[in-house]
Amino acid sequence: MTSSSSTSPFRLTLLKVSDVLTEKNVQDLAFLCEDISPARRELITNARELFAALQGHDLLNERKVNVLIDWLDELRLLEASNMLKNYRKTHLRGHVKAQVNCFIHEELPLKYLCVSCDSKICPDCAFTSHNRDAGCDVISFDEMSNEVSRRREKLMKELEMLKTGIASTEQLRKEKKENLARSNEKSRNEVQRDYFTLIEKAESNKRLQTEVLVGKELADIKQILEEEKESQILENELEIITKCHKFSHENALDEIQKISKSTKKTAEIKVKLEKQKEMLKNRSVDLLYSKIPNDGAFCSITVSTLIGSVSLRSNQLLHTFDERQTSGGVLLTCINPLDSSKEYWRYLQKIDNHDDPVVMSNIDMYNDNEHHQLFAVGNTVFIVHPHDNGSLYDSVKSVSSLVIVEVPEGSWITSIATDYPNDPNDEFIISTSCDHSIREYNVSGSALRVIDTRDILRYNGISRVAYCGNLFAIIGRSLDDVIMIRDDGTVKQCGTLRLPSAMSGMLPINIIWTGAHWMVLYISEGVEKEWTVVNYEETGEFVKVCDEGTSSNEMDVPLSVARNRSTGYVTLANAKVRTFQR
Repeated sequence: MTSSSSTSPFRLTLLKVSDVLTEKNVQDLAFLCEDISPARRELITNARELFAALQGHDLLNERKVNVLIDWLDELRLLEASNMLKNYRKTHLRGHVKAQVNCFIHEELPLKYLCVSCDSKICPDCAFTSHNRDAGCDVISFDEMSNEVSRRREKLMKELEMLKTGIASTEQLRKEKKENLARSNEKSRNEVQRDYFTLIEKAESNKRLQTEVLVGKELADIKQILEEEKESQILENELEIITKCHKFSHENALDEIQKISKSTKKTAEIKVKLEKQKEMLKNRSVDLLYSKIPNDGAFCSITVSTLIGSVSLRSNQLLHTFDERQTSGGVLLTCINPLDSSKEYWRYLQKIDNHDDPVVMSNIDMYNDNEHHQLFAVGNTVFIVHPHDNGSLYDSVKSVSSLVIVEVPEGSWITSIATDYPNDPNDEFIISTSCDHSIREYNVSGSALRVIDTRDILRYNGISRVAYCGNLFAIIGRSLDDVIMIRDDGTVKQCGTLRLPSAMSGMLPINIIWTGAHWMVLYISEGVEKEWTVVNYEETGEFVKVCDEGTSSNEMDVPLSVARNRSTGYVTLANAKVRTFQR
């Protein structure tokens, strides 16, 4: 056994230090030593194991006691620290410095730890290069023990909060999964319901078309029999005339009279034959299958009829859907025209009238510093008042309605339009199914003027109309061209919007006034529908083609055209939007 007299003062000092350190003190000291691995720290339970670990990392020997002294000072273990300081003062004089000073400010001792930079610093460093503005986290050695406890407690609280957050997130994920399952099931049921609704509608249309076709076949057969009978009568008359003139008569005067009468009769038969030929030519066309007029393009996205669109702002386009059969009203959806899938909001206006068609204005009305959209059903005009939050129209504030008493019972509004809002205005025009008049009103319902187009359109009613002041551009039913009329006290035709001959064969279906030009949407007939958007001068001269395309099915045919400044929008039946620069 080694005697106490031969034991080094350093080991004796360490024994004394170990006697005053508790197990917690030892664990705190081990935590300060980053060279000791976390697994090794868990095995250290007393001071002797700690000293052995420090010696193994060459952090503690008879010449190196300053590191352990600094840690003891940081943890405010003054009794143990003073034992080592006495050893250093007595046995290490001249070998090591009693005080470790700053490398930059050599006269100042290291009193702080910069956690961010992992370095010990002096007071001057703490207030200069390691201040708060530099983003440094500085702790005084004197407050180290308390700071370690405080930060450990804070860390444990944050861990508990994260665990709570994870549990909450998991609950939300579970709820979302359940909601998605319910939503998908609801969507499947709605698809199934709409499928049967469509089948029923198709069967009803089939029965109606078949009845119409059978009725036409019977009427045509009857007409053919009558024409055959008429032809037989004419043939018999010709035979009689022919026989009569095969024989010569002695009385020349009598012969001349008979020839004169026969000539007149022959002329009458000739006229009748010409009429029969014309009728037979027409009948050959009438016998072909004629599709019953569709009530609008069917929209697969909303299971409703898309009427058209109007621009509110450069990044907001308002779709109008007829959902009276499914939801009991007219649905307004506000979307981004550059991304049709981005929907800002939607609003359903309940409508009691489920029979008359829905029509809308492709240009909004600018009044009271706001843009208003107009649509009409039957004899009622609806004015949509959107809510402006400064950068967007974020909802519908209200919808007002006006009953137009001049629309007779049993008739309906066929078109509604507003003037391009260069200046604030509160006026709009309508046409109706009962006459050839264009009527102008203000938002209070007061009638301003009536423009009678009967002498110009005659048998063709008005399907769409646009105007600027006293100049009107009218799309008449079954007309290939757009008729222009002017109302300067008297109504007169003043031009026609015609396509170039190379583009003939298309029918106009939609028109707006842009403030400088007429913009007309044309579409061809047939399975492959070609369409084009054309600009015209105010006086009717062709300017250019703005946009064009081909639609191979009923879902991508264009329905309406709108514009905002220099950008035009073509709305398709599937609610997608094509943009172009006019």
